[in-house]
Amino acid sequence: MSLRDLGQVLVAEEMARVRAERWSGVLALTQGEVAKGLYFVEGEIAFAASTVEEDRLGACLFRGGKITEGQFRAAMREGEATGRPLGQALVELGHITPDELAAAVTAQVERIVLSVLRWTTGSLRRDPMDRPLPADLVLDLNTHRLLLLGTRQFPDAERLERALGAPERRLRRVSPWPFDYEDVPPSPAERAVLAQSLRSVALGELLALPHPRPQLARGIYALLAGGLLEDAPVRVPAPAFAPAPEAVRAVVSQRRPVPAEADLTPPPARPQTPEDAERDARSFLERGYRQRAIDVLQEAVDRHPEARGPRKLLAMTLGRESGFRPEVEARFLGLLEKDPQDVELRYALASYYRRAGLAGRAVLQLRMVLSTNSGHAAAWRDLGELEAGETRRGR
Repeated sequence: MSLRDLGQVLVAEEMARVRAERWSGVLALTQGEVAKGLYFVEGEIAFAASTVEEDRLGACLFRGGKITEGQFRAAMREGEATGRPLGQALVELGHITPDELAAAVTAQVERIVLSVLRWTTGSLRRDPMDRPLPADLVLDLNTHRLLLLGTRQFPDAERLERALGAPERRLRRVSPWPFDYEDVPPSPAERAVLAQSLRSVALGELLALPHPRPQLARGIYALLAGGLLEDAPVRVPAPAFAPAPEAVRAVVSQRRPVPAEADLTPPPARPQTPEDAERDARSFLERGYRQRAIDVLQEAVDRHPEARGPRKLLAMTLGRESGFRPEVEARFLGLLEKDPQDVELRYALASYYRRAGLAGRAVLQLRMVLSTNSGHAAAWRDLGELEAGETRRGR
């Protein structure tokens, strides 16, 4: 199969085709210098590989606090001397158990799959193979679950809405669900869509529900990709219902709760460019109106998904929260994947991990900061404090 442009085709769409065809082989994806491969056996995702250092098994184990740097280096030497894979060497040296290795490999593969489902640029190619993997390397993964989780993180909601098709398209819930959806867990927009889809419903009606339209579009597409929604028979006559975006925004704005930090000054005009959004958001942050800054940046990200500035500032703003949220981590990692040399962003991610008590992950990011900028005083300070302290390892 020839190369396909990811500006024209969604990775989730191609994975859905692969599954429907029960195809076996490797889906090879490239973006700049980055290359990743998804392995399929009879339409189901079975493994994944990547050239990105952060996606590799040793990095995943170290980031999760399962091994130390010394143990990693010892296993590397053992593997070079014996030819054994890194994971096997770690088990034989007693640094991890076979169960820990299996869990780490599964987490590594899922991380790679979810990362490419966020890609909006690059290329894709199918390499068919009857037996793409030895049987003992095939993982038991739920492709529907990964498609849903990955699509939730896709940055361009307008593109997903276009891919959904005409407003008169009719959808309905699937029963039974292909995985335990409540473990994901559902987003508010997805819950609203599923509640409305007990019977056949038009896409236009779902997009008119009282939630932000980008969230609804992303939620509907994710539910379809995840196998929780399906196409329903078309009623006769088919309703021609296509709510104007302005009308939906009006409904949403009437129902949106007032943020606790809101002031009484009139809201500014909506930013027209990514640069305007960054400027307005920084102004709000300086005055202490954090939620308004987040709203401005999120709208800019939805309107300009390829603009790095608003995405970076949004990640750094959300990263100042305490606690750990996987979706915030995903924002950082997606940006760093495209620009691994962004020291400011990587240090912000290290600080986010540290505030969340994930010392292992913080240490890894701080070392990567210092490998790029050995004079970064704050990174040296934080690294020394973490290595000398008793903070628990990240998991």
